[in-house]
Amino acid sequence: MRLHPRSSAFALFLGVLAALPPVATDMALPALNDIGISLQARAGLAGLTLSLFMAGFAFSPFFYGPLSDRYGRRPVLLAGLGLFAVSGLVATLAPSIGLLLGARLLQGMGAGVGMTLAMAMVRDVFHGREAQARLTLITVVVNVAPMLAPALGAALAGWLGWRGIYGAIALWGFATLAATWLCVGETATLPQGPQPPLLGAVLAGYRTVLSHPGIMAHVLLNAFGFGWMFAYVAASPWLLMQVLHVSQGLYALLFACTGGGIVVGAMVGGKLVKHGVSQRTVLLAAVLLAIGTTVCLQTLAYTDRVSLVSFMPLLVLATAAFGMTAPNAASGALEPLPRLAGIAGGLLTSLQMLAGAATSAGVALLFPRLGVQAMSLTMLGCAVAGALMVLWILRIKAAPIGSAAAPLPD
Repeated sequence: MRLHPRSSAFALFLGVLAALPPVATDMALPALNDIGISLQARAGLAGLTLSLFMAGFAFSPFFYGPLSDRYGRRPVLLAGLGLFAVSGLVATLAPSIGLLLGARLLQGMGAGVGMTLAMAMVRDVFHGREAQARLTLITVVVNVAPMLAPALGAALAGWLGWRGIYGAIALWGFATLAATWLCVGETATLPQGPQPPLLGAVLAGYRTVLSHPGIMAHVLLNAFGFGWMFAYVAASPWLLMQVLHVSQGLYALLFACTGGGIVVGAMVGGKLVKHGVSQRTVLLAAVLLAIGTTVCLQTLAYTDRVSLVSFMPLLVLATAAFGMTAPNAASGALEPLPRLAGIAGGLLTSLQMLAGAATSAGVALLFPRLGVQAMSLTMLGCAVAGALMVLWILRIKAAPIGSAAAPLPD
């Protein structure tokens, strides 16, 4: 039975698909110490199970996007999910740390198909406000999943050990693969007639997308938005547990509150667009909110007035600003060139992850010297860069018809 693309079941499938990477990352967090002990690995190697997964996830969308534009979403999705599921099974049974690390790298490469093609499939079927509503749902699911995944991982680790966690992730992969095989049809309109060589077509597609100012402004805005959000995520253990001295239990609760801010921001942005507010206006409001909150955070950090009461409401607002940004930025990136939605979705996903990696690395390097300002300055820098992208978007929209900057759709 094929799922109808406009059905609630299909929307749920897209959410599950997009949630593969964060769940596969965060469920494994409670198992790192057990992995090192079980496989007799030296300190730090178990942590590479996360790093290598993220590396595979960051770069694979560059390939999934153009392949899906040429050959269709369904076959590429099946291939990526197959890689995710099989490598997950290998990770579950791995007898050595080396094999586990290789399996996690391949699993990350498979996971990259999820968010990339979920967004491209939305663009295949929907446009305008309908597309934005589906992308809002994906944003909500992707950000709720990491709140629940560590608790689920901890429960599985206590019951079945670390292999139980990886087994559950592999099972999710096989279930998603089966659902795709049985219930999901092709959503893309494939090119007809003789096709140019694959490499030439891929390079031409990337040239087209990279030279489109409207697409790139939205792609970079999404990356900077993820950057200001992930700078907080990276700094949160130091900020909350070392500087503010909260317990592990309270840390989890506060982290969930800021994650909830993303969900609320996405829902508010979606409601505004549904009631006729333009996406550009929502994006402008989001970056202004991000700048305002990060300026306040930096002022408090600089004057050494950091406290739970002063910081946490501002952090919730900053993450809510990302929630408002992400669905609208994704919609603006995917809308202009439907036939290259896979490439646009791949760029959106990969640059988002690379921005997260860059900001988290910057915070980690600067925190010992700058303290909380390492986080607040990074967040402020990303917010200002995001505001420049919105100004670019507004300028493109205002450009006369026929000018080099083509107008963007509403």
